[in-house]
Amino acid sequence: MKIFDWQKPLWQLLLGDLQNLPHAMIMAGAQGMGKLAFAQAFAARLLCQSIGLTENPDQMPCGQCSSCTWLASGNHPDFRLVQPEGEGDEEGEEASKAAPNPVKPGQGLIKVEQIRSLNDFVFIGSHAQGKRIAILSPAESMNAAAANALLKILEEPPAGVYFILIVNSWHHLLPTIRSRCRKIVFHCPDQELAQEWLTQEGVKSAAELLQLVGGAPLLAANWVEQGRLETYGKALEPLADNPDDPVAMAAKWSGLLKTETGFGLPHLVEALQKWLYDLLLLKLTGKLSYHQAWRKKLEVLERRASVVGLLAGYQELLKIRAVARHPLNTQLFLEDLATRYLRLIALEKP
Repeated sequence: MKIFDWQKPLWQLLLGDLQNLPHAMIMAGAQGMGKLAFAQAFAARLLCQSIGLTENPDQMPCGQCSSCTWLASGNHPDFRLVQPEGEGDEEGEEASKAAPNPVKPGQGLIKVEQIRSLNDFVFIGSHAQGKRIAILSPAESMNAAAANALLKILEEPPAGVYFILIVNSWHHLLPTIRSRCRKIVFHCPDQELAQEWLTQEGVKSAAELLQLVGGAPLLAANWVEQGRLETYGKALEPLADNPDDPVAMAAKWSGLLKTETGFGLPHLVEALQKWLYDLLLLKLTGKLSYHQAWRKKLEVLERRASVVGLLAGYQELLKIRAVARHPLNTQLFLEDLATRYLRLIALEKP
């Protein structure tokens, strides 16, 4: 297991004071920052039998002792990875391909049974009379019952037990859970460092990709793997090419959703959110956050839109995104989305 170059300062910070390591940590940051890969490498470092309690912040797990071998094979008795079904690589977090001792996943949520099944792991004792580590990723996917069950464990954790909660939005966790954990923030790496890493990975258009994904390098690499950049461009075309017919726009989006695997309504709504954000930012400041390559088309649209309309449209999309995964009628949803967009950029009268 390895960490990425942009994670080295956090690695050294945590390993510099192992004797005072908190029993529960929240590793928070945007998707695609490599939080899960970091947490797994950190767990391997703590469990590695060759290193012990040495506080050399540059020392990585040996990869050869029985503990490292168990982790690599997915059979370490003192490690648990708790995830909902379908999470991991999809959003660029690069989970290990062989998830070590995963607790049986639910359907999109971490459920209370998964947390309760950790009781024996936490309270009975470790296999080698050493540390025990549980990673929850993403921790905000716990349902209410699961969160309350975890809270009970965190109230009186046994010595040598460590919980690592991977979160993309830490505010979605219970305040009582947040108060019992040390927060470790994963910021976006320096753009030059991120571009260098992507170039080494064989990624073209690294700068454009990083801009579109908000600077998250693993998410950018994931977009390349899935062909998402081309798909994203196709989703934007109906927004940029002087649109005037919501039904025609919806038809283009519908065809895209049917032909492009891995690109669903939530991705489309997110693309529209970024587009509107850049329209608003361009109108207010003359700058862009995501779509520098589309600047000329955005400038044409920005002149015809109002600040009030763009703000209102962006707020509407925040609400719409919450139901994008399960619309009652996909075609009507797309037509409504197109109509709202045309109205807020003043290309169609209310």
